[in-house]
Amino acid sequence: MKTRILALCAALCLAAGPSFAETTNAILQRMEQRLSAIDGLKARELVGENNRGLVEVRGNGSAEAGSAVSDENRDREAVYALIAKDTGALADAVGRTRAKQIAAKSRSGVWVQDESGRWAKK
Repeated sequence: MKTRILALCAALCLAAGPSFAETTNAILQRMEQRLSAIDGLKARELVGENNRGLVEVRGNGSAEAGSAVSDENRDREAVYALIAKDTGALADAVGRTRAKQIAAKSRSGVWVQDESGRWAKK
């Protein structure tokens, strides 16, 4: 997941110029810095990957996961919007496509939501 996002964003940065590159790089840096926290929340089953390409709090994890989840989702939505702008797709469609990719690459035991909205452990 991270590799594909980084590659796409790098291509977007080169095509769009320095101002856009700084914004994209800042987003990717924040996501990279937060990755271990998000992975830890997933491992403890406090969050899962929903069918829109976003992280969602599961059960009673909101107190611990709240800011990490909202920060991650804000950055994911920004990346999806950038991809949508570049490809002419809708950001929602980009997120749903990413959700399938994320679910396929998620570790065993991570909560994932299928297209119909059902949650299951991978």
